[in-house]
Amino acid sequence: MKIKDLAYMSISLALLIICSKLTIPIGPIPLTLQTFSVIFIGLLLKFKKAFFVFTAYILMGIIGIPVFSQGGGFHYIFQPSFGYIIGFIGSAFFTGNSLWNKKWSPYIQSIIGLLFIHIIGILYMYFIMNFYYEWNKSISYVIAVGFTPFILKDSISSVLATFIYKRIEPFVEKQNYKLKKDENLPFFSNKS
Repeated sequence: MKIKDLAYMSISLALLIICSKLTIPIGPIPLTLQTFSVIFIGLLLKFKKAFFVFTAYILMGIIGIPVFSQGGGFHYIFQPSFGYIIGFIGSAFFTGNSLWNKKWSPYIQSIIGLLFIHIIGILYMYFIMNFYYEWNKSISYVIAVGFTPFILKDSISSVLATFIYKRIEPFVEKQNYKLKKDENLPFFSNKS
């Protein structure tokens, strides 16, 4: 990886951590800006680099660095909301790969990525509540506490992240083109 890629990834990881810490506790899942950052990072970095950022984020949290919304540590995997964090990695696949036409593709990708996060989160929450904590909660209860209160906010966050990405995409593409062009020049050439 190039230094530019590592810089983008480091800044993205910092953005994810900051957005995770901006929380409003409203039940088993706190309200955060994680969805915004996850969608934005997936679109900006594409799948492979976003995968590394989300994996690093998860590993940092599991080893005890308090990067998650409610801290960190191995015990965090038993939190009902941890499935949403696992869903970030799968979301990166959908947001980080161009699957449809160029104009609307990022918006479609962000919605599919968002749905993937929620599907994994709901399934994980159901499993943890019923088989680890033995709370005997129905899937409709899990959807009521883990999906319904968040889907509007997350949808708006996803569209906003995509809108911002679309505005900076030409700049990023221009910088990538300039860096590739400069790499072909001899070391001591006079770059203008």
